[in-house]
Amino acid sequence: MSVEHTLLAVLSYWPSTGYDIKSEFEHKAASLYWGMSYGSIYPKLKKLEEEGFIYTLEQDEEGRKKKLYELTPKGWKEFENWLLTSPAYPVVKDELFMKLSTWHDDMDYSILVGHLQKRRGETEDILSFVKEWPSNGYSFVSKFSALAIRFAEMRLEAEIKWIDEAIHALQTNDLPKGQDLNKNTDKILTRRRNAINDIKEK
Repeated sequence: MSVEHTLLAVLSYWPSTGYDIKSEFEHKAASLYWGMSYGSIYPKLKKLEEEGFIYTLEQDEEGRKKKLYELTPKGWKEFENWLLTSPAYPVVKDELFMKLSTWHDDMDYSILVGHLQKRRGETEDILSFVKEWPSNGYSFVSKFSALAIRFAEMRLEAEIKWIDEAIHALQTNDLPKGQDLNKNTDKILTRRRNAINDIKEK
């Protein structure tokens, strides 16, 4: 999903200011759908306007003029063509899983448990937001959006269940069997220990 199509998608809800768009990417559950830096929004909006996909209009609000962005006919067509295109499989960037995948026996398991406990708290916080989202009294949630929100809820619940299982496995040293046909575990530890010893000897 390109940044441009993400912006067109947000503007399909209603004409929005740059700040309104920024807010859509900053609420608690936004990371479940997309991620975008605030600095990339205005250059992309300018590009979309120059290419005829959006235009600006002014709105008076309590004596102040607000600059809103709105879709042009070309923008609606591009947005809807994007909706019809089969979505790419998501690319996951999860630091916790990278750390889990490279943890080793010379590291203190309790630190890894701490990482998981912190993640659990963050996931519970987002889950609480997601559960209230469809009926919070102010958010626009279409019947199609509600399907996506239900998936987010189930995904977060599954993550909490997995975290609890992982913490229990670490605390009881009842970890699942891995696969190590080439004895990489021993090789990694040997390389590490040799490197640490080399530093100490110097």
